[in-house]
Amino acid sequence: MDGTAPGRIQAQKVERGALGPRGRGLFGRLLDNLRGSPTTGREAVSIAIASGKGGTGKSFLATSLAVLLHKAGKRTVLVDCDFGLACDHLLLGIKPTLTLQQLLSGQATLDQVLVTAPCGPRLLPGASGVRRMATPSDRDLLAFARELGVLASREDVMVLDLGAGIAPATVLTMLGADWIVLVTQPEIAALVDAYAVVKCVAQLNEHARFLVVVNRVGTPGRGEMAFQRLTEVARQHVGVELHYLGEIADDEAVTQHRLGQLPLVATDAEARTTRCLRTLVDRLQILCGGLQPREVPSDQGIEARFRQHRLFL
Repeated sequence: MDGTAPGRIQAQKVERGALGPRGRGLFGRLLDNLRGSPTTGREAVSIAIASGKGGTGKSFLATSLAVLLHKAGKRTVLVDCDFGLACDHLLLGIKPTLTLQQLLSGQATLDQVLVTAPCGPRLLPGASGVRRMATPSDRDLLAFARELGVLASREDVMVLDLGAGIAPATVLTMLGADWIVLVTQPEIAALVDAYAVVKCVAQLNEHARFLVVVNRVGTPGRGEMAFQRLTEVARQHVGVELHYLGEIADDEAVTQHRLGQLPLVATDAEARTTRCLRTLVDRLQILCGGLQPREVPSDQGIEARFRQHRLFL
């Protein structure tokens, strides 16, 4: 005998057995509960920026929020979670040499991949035009969750820019985040797709916290009217309460802005859209309790939520 405890031997046998990934995950969680109370650690507030359809301005909002939060004194990191079609580096004027692809494959460390934008926040760049990254494996998602946990322990705010729609990895990231900012536009197709996101996430977590931004609003107040239509349907059919974060005016200064330039919020403080975005950030801090990092038990942090929810997708 080598002195190994019988319980540990049995656990090793089960972990190597025919339980499959889901069974091993559930068994691992059971073992974790039996081993004692979880530890606590400091964790950033995580905000997932999502949309039902492409072209709503989701990445524009994510990069702008990251810049403004940095300017507000928050240690902010932006994670481009559009695994195969990343573009945040272009909106921040960055040319990364390493991306999430090298990080998840073990070819680079987190600190090697992270890059600081000229306008302040740090960026974890996603991969662009890489077919394999468009459908990350379970192993990729576990590695991603681990890196998010490390990032969250270092920062005040972690902004997660998701791909549009309800792909499994996208939904999983929303489920792992503390808050979901849903970006839509005041048109029926965008609102229908936004409702589809709410419905999909609520079926897996009825306590998910949604904030809604209506972008490209031509007439002041039309964004809130669109929000009221969306929230009425969500409350009636899904039972989810949505919160209004605000609207962003349709602005030619945004459409004329070229890729590779610094974000509008960093170059034109008086632009109409910049003023809208500053108002959104102020309201975001109020609704999210000041966006302060807090102590979180290890079994309730973003890495643990990722691991738990992936079992049921």
